Amino acid sequence: MWQTTFFASVATLCVLAAVHAMRRKPRDVSALPALSDEGKALLRSGRKIAAIRACRRQCGASLLEANRAIARHAA
Repeated sequence: MWQTTFFASVATLCVLAAVHAMRRKPRDVSALPALSDEGKALLRSGRKIAAIRACRRQCGASLLEANRAIARHAA
């Protein structure tokens, strides 16, 4: 009985380790293309969320990547 529990635990840990290793790592913000004129205009008008959406749509960035890019540009 304990062997079944042990092997199930080991299998679960292996699956969790594999899933963790396959997670997509965020790119460096400097690797993203420059912010478009649309994104800059949205940011200047105070529409940060719309600017993040535009960044994601234009360069295929994740939410985290786009948020970092917009924050970097705003600074």
